[in-house]
Parts: sequence; structure tokens; C-alpha cells
Amino acid sequence: MFKRELFSAGHEALREDVGAFLEAEIVPHHDDWAASGHIPREVWRKAGAAGLLCRTVPREYGGVGGSFIDSVVIIEELAKRRISGLLSFLQSDIVAPFILKLGSEDQKAHWLPGFCSGETLGAIAMTEPQGGSDISGLKTRAQRHGEGLLLDGTKTHISNGSAADVIIVAARADDGAPGQQPAISLILAEAARPGINRTRIAKSGMPALDTSEITFDNCLVPSGNLLGAEGMGFVYLMTFLGIERLALAIYAQASAERMLRDLIADCDARKGVEGTVLDFQNTRFSLADLYSACAVNRAFIDNCIKVAEAGRPDPKGACIAKLRATDCLRQIAALGVQYRGAAGISGESGSRATQDMVDSAVQSVWGGTSEIMRDVIGRGLASVL
Repeated sequence: MFKRELFSAGHEALREDVGAFLEAEIVPHHDDWAASGHIPREVWRKAGAAGLLCRTVPREYGGVGGSFIDSVVIIEELAKRRISGLLSFLQSDIVAPFILKLGSEDQKAHWLPGFCSGETLGAIAMTEPQGGSDISGLKTRAQRHGEGLLLDGTKTHISNGSAADVIIVAARADDGAPGQQPAISLILAEAARPGINRTRIAKSGMPALDTSEITFDNCLVPSGNLLGAEGMGFVYLMTFLGIERLALAIYAQASAERMLRDLIADCDARKGVEGTVLDFQNTRFSLADLYSACAVNRAFIDNCIKVAEAGRPDPKGACIAKLRATDCLRQIAALGVQYRGAAGISGESGSRATQDMVDSAVQSVWGGTSEIMRDVIGRGLASVL
């Protein structure tokens, strides 16, 4: 939809390979997975064999040593096909980097090859029932117990929560000094450990994505499962959230472009007495505004990608990217119902349009709500003076 200069011939070849895999192995079955609320484990292994997982992980740990732009290609191809089940970037660009950047040599050698092959699935557990994305308000605790750590608490709306083999748990190590952030630790908890209970959450948005509540009840893990330094989790999370939010912005932007293209085509094809829906000035004005917003968002997000690829990720820029892309996506999804008329609420086209609306709402919530994005951006405004 927009001219871009990010991709080499190698990236375009990867795009063709990814598209072919998704069309053959994912698209024909996605509706069934949406109905069941999860995808089969074998699909993750096939994705790993096809090179869709953890491409930025070095070869010595099972990856291909690729670039972040490889991940961009995969994220965009998933979004173009409205795939919400096999969100490979959750594994590749959100969970795996914690282990790659913070893990000990033993932890990296143990977990990353399985992440790359799809034999092992990971999840990150931050969100809690009472606090959403409020990391400083975490209630889950990790208390020293002999040579290990006891985990107690509840995490909710955890993507890949039921299927994950290992969960990165953000837990309070102590309450900190008055007026200071509590000490947070990140802990690798193998899902098979006693004291871990998981319940899948039924939901209307992104229905093929496995989403669960996880409770930890006196779950004992060895102290060697600490990821990084004890008590430094808050700093780690703030650092890695930038890449997570950029990945979500990339997905939202590609989703918006696909939905807008579909909507323009449907408006141009829907004929009435006085021409097509696209012939009405009001329709053209509304779609022109959205096309313009998409164009600006595309330029900004591509610049954020270039900065991240250069090793200088911009957390505030990622918040701006996610906020703008998801806001635009929701507007497109809403007009997708309105401008299709009865076809926007009935039949196959109605099912797709209404699902687009609900899925767009999910995208403005996960990884931090739009309100949180605005707060993060607003708190840093004094720095621009």
C-alpha cells in the first residue's frame, strides 16, 4: 500500500516463503483453532522447521542469526492474513530475548534451541487480576526458601499460558524502601512444576490465541532459575517492553493496511442507485483521513524499525507507534462494519468485519492499554523542552 525502503531481496524472498507456509499450514485450519481457543503443538514445530521462529537468535543456540527486519517480515505476513493463533513474535521477539540477553550460558543452551525449533514454548507472566500492566503493584511474590524460591500469586490473560513449557514470572522480591519501587525478580518457572495451575480463558477477541490464568501456590523453583540479577526485574521489564510494543505496533499497522485495502475495495464494489459507496463524498473523506493516518504511521513505524535494527530501540517511540497504529486500526474496523451496511453484520463478510472490530480492541489493550501509552508519553513531555 505504501512505498518502503526497509527490505532487501533476501527479505522479500523470506516474505514469499513465509506467505507460502502460512497459506499451506495455517490459513486452512485457523477457523477451527479459533473455535477451540488454541493451536496444535505440531504447528509450532512446523513453524520452527520452516524458519519462522526466533530468527534473531545466534546459530550456536539454534537460530539463524538473522536481523530484526526478518521478524518484521514474519509479523506483517501474520497480520495480513488475520492470524491470531500462531503469534510467532510472542515466542521470537518478546519471550526469547529475555533469555538471550539476561540468561546464563546454561539457561540459553537449555531453552533457546527448543524455542527456535518449536519444541519448547514460552510465555511471560506480568499481568495480574488487580493491576493489569501496573508492574509496581505486583502481588505475586518470590520468597527465599532454602536453596530455592517459593512463588505465590496469580497471573491472568497470559498469552500461550496453557501451552507454554516455561514461564518467565515477574514476582515481588521485597517491598523496597518507602517511596521506592519494589524489588522485582524475573524467574523461569517450568510449567510442569508442582504448585502451578493453569486455566484457559474463553474470549471473543483473538480467539485462536491461547490465553490463560496461571496460579502459583507454594511453587518451589531452584534459585538457579533466576533470570538476570535478583531484584532487577523492573529495570529489565522497562527495557524489553519497548521491543514488545514495537512488535505489537508492527502487527497493528499491517492489520490496519490490510483492513483498509479490503474496505476500499468493498466500497468501490458496492453499488447503489447513485453509484458506488466510494462515490459518496463522505465515504471518500473518511477513507482519505484513514489512508493519510496509515501513511504517517507507516513512515513513523518504519523509522522505529530502523532505529531498533541499529541497536538503539526507542521505548517512547514504540509507545507512540503502538498508540497511533491501534487507534487507527480501531477506526478502520468500525467503519468496516458501517460502510458495508447489512453485509457488515451478516454472512461471511459480517463475521469477518465484526471479528475485526473485536480483534482491534484487543490490540489497543495488550502490551499496555492506549491509556497507559498516553501516560508514558505524557510523563516524558518535560524532556522535550
